[in-house]
This record gives sequence, C-alpha cells and structure tokens, in this order.
Amino acid sequence: MHINPTTEQQQQFMEMPDLGPVFMINMLKFKTDGLPKYQAYMKAVAPLIAEVGAELVWSGQPLGVLIGPTDETLWNAVLIVKYPNKMALAQLGGHPDYPGHLRTDALADSRLIATTELSLL
Repeated sequence: MHINPTTEQQQQFMEMPDLGPVFMINMLKFKTDGLPKYQAYMKAVAPLIAEVGAELVWSGQPLGVLIGPTDETLWNAVLIVKYPNKMALAQLGGHPDYPGHLRTDALADSRLIATTELSLL
C-alpha cells in the first residue's frame, strides 16, 4: 500500500532538475467507501491547487487492459494534474490547509508519477 511519499521519495523529488511544468499522473485505488471521500478531498483541495498555479488537466476511470498483465486489479481512477514547476507541488503539500487526511481516508493504494513534457514528433 502506497498512500503518501516517504521522506526519501520527497527528497528525491526535490533533487530532480526543475525542467518547467510537472504533469503528475495519479493512479488511485479507493477503499470500499473511498470514492465519495476522494471527491470531498478534491473539492477541498481545488482552491489550493489553483492557488499554487496548478490545474486538473484530465481525470478518468480505467475500462480495461489492452497491453500488459490482465490479472491485476485495475486502478479506480487516473488523474493528471499540471503544476507550473516542482516547487508548486511542494507548496501544495506543505500548505497549512492541505486536506491530506481526506486523501488518506479515501485511498487503499496509489501511485504518483512526476513527468515532464517530451516531444516524440
């Protein structure tokens, strides 16, 4: 179960080069009663996301596996949040009003993957 970053993961993130915007891919598995709790978290965190200059770019519900192991339980939701830089994400997590307890109460497991833009064409 991975809900919150370890101290080591936080340190590694802060040591990453600042290459501009960070697109955080969130893969989420909810507890049995987690969806409404996560929706409450999103409602509470939305003004803070805007305050640090970030935005929810996309959210969706996985439908199935096209390539890869099919014996795994699918994630319940996937979100992409765009932050102007890595410090904006750090500001969000350190904000005195950050409702982390709502997120923790909602999730059974999660993965957050920090990405930057890459042109493939």
